Amino acid sequence: MGAQDRKVNLVIARLAGRAHGVVNVAELRNAGVTRGEAARRAESGALIREFPGVYRVGHRAWSPEARYMAAVKACGAESVLSGRAAGWAWGLIRGTAPEPEVTSPTERRVKGVRTRRSRRRTGTTTWKRIPITSVPRTLIDLASVLSFDDLAYAVHQADVLHGV
Repeated sequence: MGAQDRKVNLVIARLAGRAHGVVNVAELRNAGVTRGEAARRAESGALIREFPGVYRVGHRAWSPEARYMAAVKACGAESVLSGRAAGWAWGLIRGTAPEPEVTSPTERRVKGVRTRRSRRRTGTTTWKRIPITSVPRTLIDLASVLSFDDLAYAVHQADVLHGV
């Protein structure tokens, strides 16, 4: 491995280290990684495609946080994790991690991600470095999809875990 390859690996590792091991093509290009370098790493398995233009870096291990971060990145700038996925991330709902749900200011269609559109940027924050709807906004989203008992549990957890 040459000096240039080591330098590119370091750049990619820094980017991924800030985002649960996930990078997107725009971040790679902004960091000076060429299309050829990215394509070579994807072919070798150093970059593993999660969604179009979004990759896990150097690992096949799946985590809900990495999957959620990849989904948010796949949906573009100002997108946030929302719905049941946000409820799970905040610890408001029980069970296994649901499929990613993302709210974006523009219409998005990404296979494997439930998407919705909202131009309002209010009620968002960052949790565990993932852009996400705030706890109050997440509770509002959950109110339309959870049973009464599950919603009561979510409200209780919001109070206990987050003081909401």
